[in-house]
Amino acid sequence: MSSDTQPVLTLAPAQNLRDSASQLQVQPLGPNDVRYVDLGAGRATKELSKLEIFLRNAAGVESAYAKCAFVGGRGSGKSTFLLHLESQLQTEGLFTPIHIYLDPSLESDCDYSDLFLWMVDEIVRQFKDAGHPVDDGPLSQVTQWFAETTLTGLTDWKKEIELTAEAEASAGAGILSSILSIKLLARLKSMIVGSESTRKEIRRKVQNYSTELCRRVNDFLDHAREVLKRAGKPDRLLIVQDNLDRIRDRERAQRLFDQGGDMLLELRADLIYTSPLALHVAPLDITRTFPHVFLMPNVKVRLRNGKIHKPGIDAFVDLASRRLAIDSVFESEKVVRHLAEMSGGSLRDLIRLMDEAQLEAQVDGKQKVDMASAKAAVRKVALSFSRLLVPGSVYFPILAEVHRTKQEFVVPDGEPTLKSVSAARDFFAELIGNGTVLEYNGDDSWYDVHPAVRDTRPFKDASAPQSPTPVQA
Repeated sequence: MSSDTQPVLTLAPAQNLRDSASQLQVQPLGPNDVRYVDLGAGRATKELSKLEIFLRNAAGVESAYAKCAFVGGRGSGKSTFLLHLESQLQTEGLFTPIHIYLDPSLESDCDYSDLFLWMVDEIVRQFKDAGHPVDDGPLSQVTQWFAETTLTGLTDWKKEIELTAEAEASAGAGILSSILSIKLLARLKSMIVGSESTRKEIRRKVQNYSTELCRRVNDFLDHAREVLKRAGKPDRLLIVQDNLDRIRDRERAQRLFDQGGDMLLELRADLIYTSPLALHVAPLDITRTFPHVFLMPNVKVRLRNGKIHKPGIDAFVDLASRRLAIDSVFESEKVVRHLAEMSGGSLRDLIRLMDEAQLEAQVDGKQKVDMASAKAAVRKVALSFSRLLVPGSVYFPILAEVHRTKQEFVVPDGEPTLKSVSAARDFFAELIGNGTVLEYNGDDSWYDVHPAVRDTRPFKDASAPQSPTPVQA
C-alpha cells in the first residue's frame, strides 16, 4: 500500500551484456513504457477483456460500484496490466484511479482495517500530488476518529505531533490542521508496522467499531469524489489494491478475503483487489465473497497436450526484444525462444532466466548469451525450486502426477477422507504459491509443473515408468 513502489523508467533496449541488467528488473511498467507488450494472444483467454468490459459497464451505472477480485500468480503481470488499463480508462474520462501497493511490512499479516487506513493516507497524498488536495475538515474528521479509537494517551500524542506540525505550518508547508492529520496517519501507520502486539491491539480497537469504521471511510470517499468533480476530473474513484497476492501466510490471506471480505466490499468506490492464486484453488471459494472474480493466467508456451504454443512463445520473444537487442545480446533468436519455453509462461521467470543467462555468459567471458548459457540459467533456477521441494521423495512423485494429469491436486493412496482431501489441497496450494506448479486458462483451466522443475533429475526419475516387480520362483 505504498506509493514508494513506482514503475521503472523507460529505457532503450540494451545493446550488450553489460547493460542488460538494467533492463531485467522485475517491476511494473508504467502506462507509456514502450517495453509494454500485450500478452493476450499468448494467454489465450477472454478473462482480461471481461474485466475491462465489466469496468466500462459499471462506469455507466451511477447508482452502483464495480467490485471484484483479480486473481493470478506472482509475476504473471497483473500490476503492469492494471496500470495500463487504469490509464486507458482515465484518459477516456471514465475513472480516476488510485493504485495502492501493499506495504512490504504487511505481507506477512494484513487486515481490512490496515487497508482502510492506508487507503485514506494514499488518497490524501495522491490528491495533493495531483494538485487537488482534499479539504481539511473531512480529512480531520476521519483521522481524528482513527486516532481517538486506537491511541491511548491521545492528548500527549497530539501535543508531540502538534509541535512539529506548527513548525511546518509556520514555514509555509501547509495548513496546520491538514499537517496534523497527515502526521497522525503517519504515526498510526508506523505503530502498525513497528510492533506485532501494537498492530493486534489497534486492529482489535478499530474492529470493535467496524460499522463506524466503514461509515467514516465512506464519508471520506464521498468527499474525495466531490474534490474530483470540482477539479474537473472523472468522479468515479477506481481504487486498485495491489500486491495482496504477496500475503505469505495462506490462512491470514483467507481471513482477509473470507472473514473480512464483506468489509472490503462495503466501501463506496469502484474496487479491484488482487488476490493470491492459492485462494482460488483452496477450500475457500472466493466467489462467495466477490460476485465477480477475474483470473490472469500465465502465458501458454505449451498447450495441454504438450505441443508448443507459438503465439505464447512469439509474445515472449517480442517482450524480450523490447528490453534486449536480440541480435546484439543473444547468439540467436533460438536461445530466446528456449528461455521463453523454459519460463513456463511466467513473466517474472522469463526475466529472471534472461538475467541469469546474461550473468552466466559474462562470467564465461562471452560476448553474447548462447544456448549453453541459457541452459545454465535454467539449471540455476531449477536448483532454487529444488530447495523448496524437500523432501523430494514426497514432492516429486506428486509433481509427476500433476504433470501427467494436469489436474489440481492428488489425494494420497487409499480411501479419500475429509482430512486427506484437505491436506492435499493445502499441499497443492503451497505448490501454486511458490510457482512450482503453474496455472493456465482458456477454454478450460489446467495446471502443469514448471519446465525448469521438469528438467531436473529427481522429477525425471519420479516420472519414469516403474519396472515390474520380478516374480519370485
